[in-house]
Amino acid sequence: MSPVFYVETKGELARMMPTAECCMIAELSAIARSSGRVEMRQNGDEPGPVFEISTENAAVARKIMAFVRSIYQVKPKVRFTRRRGGLPGNQYIVELPGDDGALQVLQDIGVVSQRGGSTSMRNGVPWEVLPRQCCFRCYLRGIFLARGYVQNPEKEYHMEFMTDSAVHARGIVRLAESFSVVPKISRRKKGHMVYVKGGDDVAQLLRVMGAHSAVLTLESVRVIRGVRGDVNRVVNCETANLTKAVDAGLIQVAAIRTIDEFIGLKSLPPGLQEIAGLRLTNPEVTLRELGQMLSPPISKSAVNHRMRRIVDMASRLDDNMG
Repeated sequence: MSPVFYVETKGELARMMPTAECCMIAELSAIARSSGRVEMRQNGDEPGPVFEISTENAAVARKIMAFVRSIYQVKPKVRFTRRRGGLPGNQYIVELPGDDGALQVLQDIGVVSQRGGSTSMRNGVPWEVLPRQCCFRCYLRGIFLARGYVQNPEKEYHMEFMTDSAVHARGIVRLAESFSVVPKISRRKKGHMVYVKGGDDVAQLLRVMGAHSAVLTLESVRVIRGVRGDVNRVVNCETANLTKAVDAGLIQVAAIRTIDEFIGLKSLPPGLQEIAGLRLTNPEVTLRELGQMLSPPISKSAVNHRMRRIVDMASRLDDNMG
């Protein structure tokens, strides 16, 4: 499985920077909700809650930092570690301190809630920060950048978004439905997968999120696959017709030999005798081609009629002589 299409699609979306503040908030909210967590630190210089957003993509990490700085003038920290399990690449962690200013940012974008002095992740889609459909697009893009995946269209048409919450999964479905796409939800060990299959739905979601280069790639693959399918259907049809013609020719040759064995071909009427002789010497040709060999030529239908008479006659001879 080639990861190139997925990597290029994610890179294209990571480089997109919305200009409207509402869209920045929507995309930041989706990324933070999908790949963020509240950490309680007991030790260190700054004990207390800290919010961390993890990503394997450096462009996504830069995007998060740009959003936070642009909208809220909060200065996040970033660090990186090697990916777990010996996998290649780095894990980037964007950290927002747990002070009142940072927590207010997270509340404003609908990611966390505070009750009784404790901070926790919100469960569903924060509809209050998605006032327009352009914000819906950015929220879907943010989820994809955080925990989304798209399969190489040469292999399969498949796109998915992962989330830890059933409520959030249903919210993602509602967002997709607003763009005439109806995903399904599948339960997984570590959460819920919202997914679509089929070239039309995958292309529509890529278009909605702004991955226009990815859409062009997918559509070109669909065209090529369509042409291949058409060619295969034509070849299969021609092969089936050829096989059918050969089988029919063998049956006709066997019938002619039966007649020759029992009563002789000279006992046939001239028209049948002529076509029988041609078939014996040309067992592989079609009925149309047989008809063209006669002088004057006759139609395929006329040849077929004569051959049916020959096969019927041979069948009666078999029954009578058996």
